[in-house]
Amino acid sequence: MALRADDIVITGLGPVTPVGVGCETLWDALTNRRTAVVDRVLPVDIGETVELPIASMPPLERVPGLDKHHALLAGQELDQYRDLAYALLATELALADAELSIDRSANRVGMIQAFEAPGVEVTVANLFGMFSGPPPTDGPPKVYEVLAPKFYAMQPFLYVHAMAKAFGLHGYSTSVHNACSSGAFAIEAAAQALHHGRVDAMIVVGGEVFETAARLEWFRRLDLYARTHTMSPFASTPSGFYVGEGAGAMILETAEHARKRGASAYASYLGGAFAHQAWKQTIPDVRAARLADVIAEAFTATDVAPADLDLIIPHGTATTLSDGYERECLAKTLGGRAKDGLATTFKPYLGHMLAASGIVEMICALLAAKHQAVPPTLNTEAGTDRLDVPLAYDTTARRVETVMKLSTGFTGHDAASIYRRCSDGA
Repeated sequence: MALRADDIVITGLGPVTPVGVGCETLWDALTNRRTAVVDRVLPVDIGETVELPIASMPPLERVPGLDKHHALLAGQELDQYRDLAYALLATELALADAELSIDRSANRVGMIQAFEAPGVEVTVANLFGMFSGPPPTDGPPKVYEVLAPKFYAMQPFLYVHAMAKAFGLHGYSTSVHNACSSGAFAIEAAAQALHHGRVDAMIVVGGEVFETAARLEWFRRLDLYARTHTMSPFASTPSGFYVGEGAGAMILETAEHARKRGASAYASYLGGAFAHQAWKQTIPDVRAARLADVIAEAFTATDVAPADLDLIIPHGTATTLSDGYERECLAKTLGGRAKDGLATTFKPYLGHMLAASGIVEMICALLAAKHQAVPPTLNTEAGTDRLDVPLAYDTTARRVETVMKLSTGFTGHDAASIYRRCSDGA
């Protein structure tokens, strides 16, 4: 594929996941069906806990390369913020993978972040802790005095500042908070900044951790949360999803910028389509099938046809309504024309990383393109998925050139993004 100078390419990947840190260990886990789901006991209220399956990151000391980032955050009194530490490590890995060095004194490198609820987990955990012991004898605890720094850290711009400071970034930087589609929107925002010439390179990064069950209890009460260590997307009997911890980072730049510095690229980002349903908070507008319109628009915007698709990565939350909605919208837009396509999902391995899921799952898809093989979807019995393209049930060696990633988020954020492998570098 001949690239134009202003085409957007992805030159670096940095996965920090429960099943592997770095591209090689992650790919090995995906092709060997490894998961890292454990039962976690988390506070859900003052004096109350709940046990839930979570794809958990190991203790900090067992995550290679994390110690220096944790120490850096400790110097800013941010050492409780594990998601930031994971995101810093993911960014370091992505920059190294892209062989992109940054002049801290002057650069045009920016960043788009995707965190669902920055600072919330730490703040809520500290709040529960304040009220879990005997009441103080000198009156009620001074909540604001104790938690003021935590309240400040709940503002997304502090996360942007902390990461920009760590790497000395001076380019266009901000954050996206579009629920579970945040990662896809962040990639698009980074591409737009590059197209407009605002930056030379962009880091797209997101992370997730769980210190409490305050957010998870909401999923559980909606009967969306998995009861076991098994997540089975598009199965005949939905399992629900479990969440996952970790982070992912990608380096985006123009093809011309990558060429000038002699960098190779995994893929070009062709673009996509993005919309908001403006309907309900927790369920899609099934009758309107607006995701089908988004997918169709993505084909038009990128000049890609359904028959061109080699790999489709659905959102795949293993819930009845969401999986069914994706299934119907794919059938409507593909219409049996993606004859050589294959689908797979990565949430059973990684857990649902919420805002960061689009970034981390796209890293997995780009590794599939690199290795020309598709890892299997776990736990779903062959022949039960009823997708317009078949799911991979085993690691399948095959052509992977053009990839479509779907993301659907609570409150109606839909995205369909399309990528094409770079076979001869940038």
